[in-house]
Amino acid sequence: MRKALILISVLFVIFLFSGCVEQETITPDYDDEALKMETEVTGKVLPSQAINLKVHLINQVPDDVREVRLEITDLYGLEVRSKTCSGTPLTVCELGDISSLDDIEVNYVLRVPTKEELARIGRELKPELTLEYTYSGETTFLIPIIGPNERGTSAKSQLIQTKGPIHVDIERGFTSSSAEWERSGSGFSVIIRVRDVLTSEPNVIIDKDNFLISLNDYLLIDEELGRCDFNSTTAPYRPLDDIDLPMQTPLVCALSGNSQGMPWVYGQVTVNYYDYNYEAVKTESIMVETVIV
Repeated sequence: MRKALILISVLFVIFLFSGCVEQETITPDYDDEALKMETEVTGKVLPSQAINLKVHLINQVPDDVREVRLEITDLYGLEVRSKTCSGTPLTVCELGDISSLDDIEVNYVLRVPTKEELARIGRELKPELTLEYTYSGETTFLIPIIGPNERGTSAKSQLIQTKGPIHVDIERGFTSSSAEWERSGSGFSVIIRVRDVLTSEPNVIIDKDNFLISLNDYLLIDEELGRCDFNSTTAPYRPLDDIDLPMQTPLVCALSGNSQGMPWVYGQVTVNYYDYNYEAVKTESIMVETVIV
């Protein structure tokens, strides 16, 4: 039995290296925290010594995170002596674009306060780091539109959302149908909500010119049916105002569907590559050991 298992193992290796065995492609599990920030202080921390504050920035989304900027926004008594990145002053790192799944390491060399200084600020130091970057997202909402003489369809509405901290959720509002589809020639509304999925107190503004809304050929804006919060003169459409998070009221627009003689089709509402600047703040805790006399 053992010899048989060994023989099978050897044959498997031969097939693998000869290209006869097709290896499975593993898709990464992307995360809404587009650029993850991890910090680490190396070694024992004593008064007046130099220590290394290591920062890992990990891109957890399929696209580039752009215009990345890292800054120590509160030194909490520490002093920056050097760093392994470009940018001025010494507290600032200008890192440019970080590609998908890249892990960028930044090292700050910091001077710890003296014992006399620690007497005033305490032994637990809490430097604050602020990470800023630019990212884009895309959301597509699909709703089946059935022909006027059809009884229905097994197709259901779908929401397709890219990863990232800012989500755009699209759903139906007023509708003449309680099912998963709308009938050709009838009207319904879509509701668009923008939210930060990482924090309950976001501070993000999306420029209306960076929030492009498009409809496929089976949907039209129906201003006779109800309101539309888009600038509906030409496609792609834009909101009438900038989007300020947290969002106070959602965007609403009345639409009508047309199956164009087909039994059923997908009407599609897409918010294309909405650009935004994002900021994440992290506080590191550094405990300084003092000598007891």
